[in-house]
Amino acid sequence: MIDITTIGWLTIDDIVLTDGTCRQGVRGGGALYSAVGAHIWNPKVGIHSVAGKPYYTDTCAQIEARGIDASSIGRSEGNGLELWLLHESEVHKQQVPKLSSSNALGLDTERGPVSGMHARAKGFHIAPQGPESSVANARQLAALTPRPLVTMDILADGFINASAYRDLAFLEHITAFMPSEAEIARIWRPSSIETWLKENAIRYGCHLVAKLGERGALVCEASTGALSHVPSFPAQVTDTTGAGDGFCGGFIAGLVAGEPLVACAAMGTVSASYVVEAYGALETHQPTLDERTGRFERVRSGVRGISY
Repeated sequence: MIDITTIGWLTIDDIVLTDGTCRQGVRGGGALYSAVGAHIWNPKVGIHSVAGKPYYTDTCAQIEARGIDASSIGRSEGNGLELWLLHESEVHKQQVPKLSSSNALGLDTERGPVSGMHARAKGFHIAPQGPESSVANARQLAALTPRPLVTMDILADGFINASAYRDLAFLEHITAFMPSEAEIARIWRPSSIETWLKENAIRYGCHLVAKLGERGALVCEASTGALSHVPSFPAQVTDTTGAGDGFCGGFIAGLVAGEPLVACAAMGTVSASYVVEAYGALETHQPTLDERTGRFERVRSGVRGISY
């Protein structure tokens, strides 16, 4: 039985940090980091993705060893998505496909729609991938009976056409949309992020979350437009790669557990705090109940409503 399925890319990352440190061959990708973030709160997590042929067996074995179901990970005949992750500052980073990498959008086609027990999950997170694939997944999942909880994150890097997200009609198919503050500014360019969140949450009946990095997140409730700020946890940062994906994983775990929206976001920030304290998704600490509860309570105590 799977409670949460993450859908998206698995990658092999060469991570270059701001101090020049380079970690090569790190298993990553939004599908993996979000699964790890969800698994901090829920043991029944699976990934729907494809892995490159040279890495497939070892990647699946490492994911299974973490306790995450890898049975819906297919094998690509190419190398899969191989990336340079370049941290230009503590805030700005970019992903650059290596010359030996498979085409990212081609991997969306290889992955195909989710099926089997993974399609019977209570909640799904659509991790960053091509816009057409993201929207197609949202539509497929919205047609399931009973209709599941669905969250979505996006990517605004140069190798995909992020402008395809400008029409927000896809929000009608999902439960919560969680872009970063930088992605909102780049794609929609609102004069006020708070106004943009409120107007679209009400218009589409979809929760909207703006990820703010080390400043936490702005959370806007569907239909009502009620805004809250959820702070981050003051983690000992090692590598911020995958922090936003980890947040999304904690968030969907909260939705599946029936938690209030701000509690879901607090769970997301806790998941992100563990991700940034490690090099790579699979090195992320799996906290005890007391450890994660302590961080959750500290974050929750800092939540404040925003009058707007």
